[in-house]
Amino acid sequence: MADVSPQERELVEQVKTWFTCTEMEALVQTAVHFADANCAVFEPELGEHKLEYTRLHNEFKQLFEDRLNGFLSSIGATPEAFYEAFQKIGKEEGGEVQGLAEIMYTCLQYDFFCQIMCERKREMEMQQAAGLPPAPPQGPGGYAGDPMDGYSADGAGPPPAPP
Repeated sequence: MADVSPQERELVEQVKTWFTCTEMEALVQTAVHFADANCAVFEPELGEHKLEYTRLHNEFKQLFEDRLNGFLSSIGATPEAFYEAFQKIGKEEGGEVQGLAEIMYTCLQYDFFCQIMCERKREMEMQQAAGLPPAPPQGPGGYAGDPMDGYSADGAGPPPAPP
């Protein structure tokens, strides 16, 4: 395994800080707005997935990838350099970025995406049935409390907390 350079460590640390401290709320707001605009097409009661879900998932992932790439560009780094450094550091025993990697991976998983979209659709339907206007996003991420509560890639519970 190749050694991780100080520059690679710094790059990963910058992304980690950006993602967990600076950008998390904006990213979650983006996800909430995307869900609000697109959740109506989800029909979990069918028990099958439409091709449209895959298209929307790809659009959703692109939103986050574009934000990350924009940040990398702003600090003079390339996505390739980040992913290479991220992979090297992730392979280290007790890698310091494991939690970050798990959160990023979970957020971009198809099953997690569908779960979020279906949950948002149910929330909006309950608000409409009660005659209430759609609730504006609240707190960090648009949902009361932690926007990740109860969600995971496998549906078994929330993803791990950021380091």
